[in-house]
Amino acid sequence: MKNLSHQVIDWLEKSNLVNVADIHIETLMLVSKFGQLTTVITKGKGCREEIGNCLINMIIICIMSKVSFSDCLDHSIKIKEENLNDPQYILLKIYNIIGKLSGDIANKDKINKEIWNLLAYLTILAALNNSSLLECLEISFKKIQNKKIIRFNGNILEETHEDYPAALAMMKTTTKKSKKLLGNLNSAVQKSSAKQAGNDN
Repeated sequence: MKNLSHQVIDWLEKSNLVNVADIHIETLMLVSKFGQLTTVITKGKGCREEIGNCLINMIIICIMSKVSFSDCLDHSIKIKEENLNDPQYILLKIYNIIGKLSGDIANKDKINKEIWNLLAYLTILAALNNSSLLECLEISFKKIQNKKIIRFNGNILEETHEDYPAALAMMKTTTKKSKKLLGNLNSAVQKSSAKQAGNDN
């Protein structure tokens, strides 16, 4: 699971899908993904891909919040409750956690506990579908990893979107300017340090 999550993180970063400024948008996206999960479950259909989609959004939020998703996977929480065979009950518990998670993000509080709990309930939900978190994440990631997707001004654009070429060009230009500025700053710092060293001598 950890190896796959690292692959997902690499892909997300290369696709510019991780920007701390967009964390509130990503929180709404997570609510939306769990909404899709709920819709599928209420229809009595398999939900492995939907669970995987939720996991990807959780990974993004962890990166934005500077929380290690891998470390969260190590926190195995054993849930001892009745009704754990009831998907509807699990969904209610999940939405309760999402409410707390949203509040933590809004208040810039730690989100670790909520991520641990979400992983625990999603693990149970996956098991009810004769699956695992690893399989769910694999299914979801395989569907998107070959797509060309970028985040621009808070919006996620696929390659087929009419604004994709212009957005991609602007992103590349911004990246080049940032690298040039960083290079100039490093050069200025080195010159200043050398000059100071000369004065000290």
